[in-house]
Amino acid sequence: MTAHIYQIFYDDATEKQLDRGFIPLANPGNPRADWREYWPIRNFLLDNVLDEDDCYGFLSPAFANKSRLSSEKVFEFIRANPGQDVYSFSPLRQDSLCYLNIFEHGNRFHPGMLEVINMFFDEIQLSANLASLVMDLQTTIFCNYLVAKPAFWQKWFALTEKLFDIAEHETTPLSRSLNDQTMYRYSKNTAGMKVFIMERIASLLVSLDPELSVRAYDIEQMPWSEITYYPYRDELMTLNALKLAYLHAGGQTYLRLFFEARNRILEKCDPMYPQERKQHFFD
Repeated sequence: MTAHIYQIFYDDATEKQLDRGFIPLANPGNPRADWREYWPIRNFLLDNVLDEDDCYGFLSPAFANKSRLSSEKVFEFIRANPGQDVYSFSPLRQDSLCYLNIFEHGNRFHPGMLEVINMFFDEIQLSANLASLVMDLQTTIFCNYLVAKPAFWQKWFALTEKLFDIAEHETTPLSRSLNDQTMYRYSKNTAGMKVFIMERIASLLVSLDPELSVRAYDIEQMPWSEITYYPYRDELMTLNALKLAYLHAGGQTYLRLFFEARNRILEKCDPMYPQERKQHFFD
């Protein structure tokens, strides 16, 4: 198996951020900045035939800054874990662990996301109860930081193209909601809701499709994006254990313990949380 890992760049500044162990993927002028990385990934998948025995990745220029991983470490991890459909290199441990799934996280920081994505699910007749869907460290993937076989990319592209077509070609409440602007968490910039939903399709797929095997890079070997959570590192890993217990054994007790424990962590680490006092962020 050969891993073809591309890294996207737009201009001279982003080209300087590239890890030369990856394959540069130019998106000159960033002609559809409203779609962020989806635009160059989409063009690649439309223009190329993927080898079924190989795997492919499309990383942003910020990959090294966010993950602290070099191309050597990425390739080494893939070689050490042969035969997987998806290899995840997702950082942001507090965002992965303190929320039941990536959609609860999204609905908190991009209010209204759940309403929009449920409209999308209804439109494409996909059945998924996001308020009860549990995602652990294996199935939570931020920023599309993954390398995967065509078996994954084909399913991913089928879903993302449906969202793309609605946002691009329809004039409906759903298409308008997809194109509505929402704030980035860490800046005053905005982007369309479609971008943040698109980013979460990978996690949705690997959570719902038992045929896709996933191996995630050890998040404890990755950097802390918010150091305030560091004193609670053991409690954070306990949250993942509670998720796994629920996934394997069922029972509402594990979910209750999860929410109680994560709320205590958020109260201590998130300055906005005490004002909200919410059990969950699904509404």
